[in-house]
Parts: sequence; structure tokens; C-alpha cells
Amino acid sequence: MTPVIFLDKIEKRYESGSVVTEVLKGVSFSIFPGELVSIMGPSGAGKSTLLYILGCLARPSAGQYKLDGVDVGKLSDEELSRLRNAKLGFVFQSFHLIPQYTALENVLLPTVYRRGRKQEKKRDIEKAKELLNLVGLEARYHYRPGELSGGQKQRVAIARALMNDPEVILADEPTGNLDSHQSDEIVRLLLDLNERGRTIIMVTHDPEVGRQARRMITIRDGLIQSDVPCS
Repeated sequence: MTPVIFLDKIEKRYESGSVVTEVLKGVSFSIFPGELVSIMGPSGAGKSTLLYILGCLARPSAGQYKLDGVDVGKLSDEELSRLRNAKLGFVFQSFHLIPQYTALENVLLPTVYRRGRKQEKKRDIEKAKELLNLVGLEARYHYRPGELSGGQKQRVAIARALMNDPEVILADEPTGNLDSHQSDEIVRLLLDLNERGRTIIMVTHDPEVGRQARRMITIRDGLIQSDVPCS
């Protein structure tokens, strides 16, 4: 089976004048279709930088990254953007919903720049409704973020991440702004999506959340400390 994510000796460094900060120091791993993987580590370990590279939001300083068989390092910025939009869905700790848009309109955001006929737009709306139903928000289509709880906002964000039918969902601290009850709900939803065949990678600092994954990668000081299955 071909990995959907392939990293080989990924490095990332930042330069400020004569000061060079090494954040990632040779990270290598593969993730296969249908896996649910948590990436853990202390603050400053390089988790967020790694996620930005996985999400094609930052380029590595060295090493090779293949996303669904495509060598990301050989792509132009425009090609990289197209690949990102086609293959990846993002779920953020802070939700990143547009306050004046309804839940339905927020889920439709990934289709905004798609040129299509009215019939295609109608299909997009029906799909957005189906996704909101999937995450348990069938009664909240026309609610704005200010009218939703934290857990409901994250459900909208997850529905939005699924809108373009991505190969991989990248979740950055998806429970970080939620209470324990809401956190449990979001973890159960991600587990359910994984059972349906979605490949999910989530960065978390919460050991209880991290252990819910099928596999846990721990990063420390820019290096992989461990890569183990979860019981």
C-alpha cells in the first residue's frame, strides 16, 4: 500500500540575521490511508511546524515530503495550493469560522472559488447539509457561530474540513478550547470519521486525547522520540 503521507529526513530551520533556529532536525515517517495518528510533544517540540509542513502551509528546509505520491517540494506555489485544497481538510483549535456567516455558509467556504452552474451550487448546498447532519447539527443550519457552543463550532469546522472530500484531515489541537464533555464529543466524532475510512492526523498536548488514536508519534526537540501503536 502506498502511504498517503511520506516524510524523509524533514528539517526546518529559521534564520534571523546570524541566528539560526533548528525546529525540525530530520523527521521521517509514513502514514497510510485510513490511519488515525496523534502527534504529541511538549511546547516548543516542533509539533505545529510539522503540522504546517504536512498541511503544505510551510516548506521544509531539507528532506522530502510526498503527499498522496506527489513530491511537494517540486511544486510551484499555485500547484501546492491546488494540491492542498484537493487533498487536505483542516480543523483548528480556534475554529476559524466567519462570525457573520451561518453554519451552512461556513461549511460551504471551500467551494467559494469554484466556478460552476446553479445545479452544481445546489449540489454543494445539499452536500453541506448532509455533512452538518453527519456531525449532528441538522437543526443548526442557519445559526451563526455566536449562537453555537464551542463543541458545536468545532463540529461545523469538521464538516467544513470534509466539504472537498479530502484524503487527509489535519486537526490542530481540536479539543484545546473545549471543556471535557465537549472534548469527548469531538474525539468520538473523529473516531467515527476514522471508522468510515478517513485518514486523520491530530496534534494534541492532551495525553487522554492522544491515546484515543490508533498510533501515537511523540516529538521532542525536533526529533521523533517514539512512534508506537495505541492499545
